[in-house]
Amino acid sequence: MTLFKNVAAVTSVVLIVACGGGDSDSDITPPPPQETGLLTVAITDAPMDDVEMVWLSLNELVMTDERGLQHRYAVHNPDFDLLNFQGMDSHTLMSGLELAEGRYRNVHFTVHAGNGNQGCAVENAQGRHGLQVESGYLPMADFTVEAGRHHTHTLEVDLYRGMFQNSEEFEIRHIGINSVDNRHMGHVIGEMDPQWLADCEAEFASKSLPGGLFKHLAYLYPDSVTGIAQMADSSTSRNDQRVLPIAVTPIFIGEQGDWHFVMGYLPKGNYRVGYSCLGHLDDPQTDDINDGEFVMYRDGGALTVNSGDNGGHQNVHQCGNGHAGGGHGGH
Repeated sequence: MTLFKNVAAVTSVVLIVACGGGDSDSDITPPPPQETGLLTVAITDAPMDDVEMVWLSLNELVMTDERGLQHRYAVHNPDFDLLNFQGMDSHTLMSGLELAEGRYRNVHFTVHAGNGNQGCAVENAQGRHGLQVESGYLPMADFTVEAGRHHTHTLEVDLYRGMFQNSEEFEIRHIGINSVDNRHMGHVIGEMDPQWLADCEAEFASKSLPGGLFKHLAYLYPDSVTGIAQMADSSTSRNDQRVLPIAVTPIFIGEQGDWHFVMGYLPKGNYRVGYSCLGHLDDPQTDDINDGEFVMYRDGGALTVNSGDNGGHQNVHQCGNGHAGGGHGGH
């Protein structure tokens, strides 16, 4: 298997505050000063099991303005372990960055590729491994800075869908990276029916990991998915009519003995949730429903993410009967 699974969701935040005209690497004489706004950029991560560290070493924030001029800004706090920033915790990378109002495109963070000794790296029980990022950068969606306004965006890296292992090295691919305007996003706290977990483990006891262990995962789909028959596993491509998940996160037990999952920084809108205890059989590079042993076990129902007045609303979603248990659904 090339995928590790089942640790808590991680959030690490890159803070960029903008209030004036930025530096450019172009020799073209800049225009007169423009009105400016504030910008905050965040990066979140849902990592994999058996990974002890995901070390990112960033270099520059790069963007192109409306005049076609490219701007490059050195990251102030470029080296950090994503696993140190779980849930809604944050890591500030940049502050006091000045940006003129206007539209910015081709926005991305460049990274220092890792060879195991320096740069980006992954540590697991087998040691430290080099970590590459597809094309050498983490992409971010285009954004607009409005004068006198503070804009906050979050860059999400879903390692369940986007990190692959090739030989001794790991790679983060852009398929697992998205960004969102925080004014229009919300968080989801999912309450899992413990009966679902028990039933899944009992039905698929022969497919467990050594020691009878399972990897419980929640899958998020667009609202075009209306039932479990349309839910795909994590894979790079499909030959059937199933829809790929847009987020995958582990289900874990809290201090009160309740099973739940957390999905942060989701664009407001409608979604659908799927559940399986067979996450250890879901290789992100292959179709494990048709070519493997993975089974999507339960349809967790429709989910609406509300952002709230200023973004960041915490939405609670029940799968089955939630923490009360006893819910039964077909698969």
